Amino acid sequence: MPELMATVGAIVAGASCGVAMYAIAGGREGIDAASWLARRRQAQPAPGADPQGPWSKALDVAGARNRLVSVVDRAGWKESPERVAAFALALSGCTAVLGVASASVMPVSSAAVFGVLGFVSGLGSCALTLRSAVAGRRRRLAAELVPLLELFTLELSGGGSALSALGSVTTKVQGELASDLRRLLIASQVAGSLPFESRLMQYSEHLDLPALASLATILGASREYGTGVVHGVRALATDLRHAQRRELIAHSRRALNHVLIPAAVGVLLPFLAVVMFPAVTALQRNLN
Repeated sequence: MPELMATVGAIVAGASCGVAMYAIAGGREGIDAASWLARRRQAQPAPGADPQGPWSKALDVAGARNRLVSVVDRAGWKESPERVAAFALALSGCTAVLGVASASVMPVSSAAVFGVLGFVSGLGSCALTLRSAVAGRRRRLAAELVPLLELFTLELSGGGSALSALGSVTTKVQGELASDLRRLLIASQVAGSLPFESRLMQYSEHLDLPALASLATILGASREYGTGVVHGVRALATDLRHAQRRELIAHSRRALNHVLIPAAVGVLLPFLAVVMFPAVTALQRNLN
């Protein structure tokens, strides 16, 4: 009984620590483009820096922090990397305690293995959560881009420059992507700063959205060579609509397979077993 109480107490303590770290970490908020650009400038290495060796790269805490900052920004979490890492370690510690507690009746070596598996599973679950957040934000921004481009073409058909039309659209549309594009437009109007096309290209590379890079290319070609923007933006919006339609059809087919396969296994096989049972029993009697 004392061992059972100690096990339960360890589990409760670990769970309480995990809940506390989750409360400290807070919720998710969207990251704005201005703060991302500031962090990107801070993360860039100084020119002429010496290349690092393999051991220096393995122990490069600043580089790991910068990579974590980039992933957190892509996920849309307005959290410091220290808080995210502390939450991941706390959750991994709780799962490690749970693994050791579940193997308390086994030998010491088995308990250690379960503890290590619990710790690794905690880190893996945090990494999967962060990765799914990045993918979800990418899909959400891609879905917001199509109606924004369609409104952009309508504004361009009324006359005016491309940047003024895009600024008018971003002020009328409510969304995370429109807000980020509006901040990029404002930042590009500062004297001596990067043009909007360069900022949009960096933003697309950071989010891994090729459609934004295509829009930046269209706007840059219009600025450099004086080509029209309407036809390029309309073609880009049409291609994105077709891609969304193909993705929806593929998703519908996968959903149909997810429904039909369990139905075939759970309904068809028992039905065949019931129907074939008399014939199989009769054949068995005749053979005997």
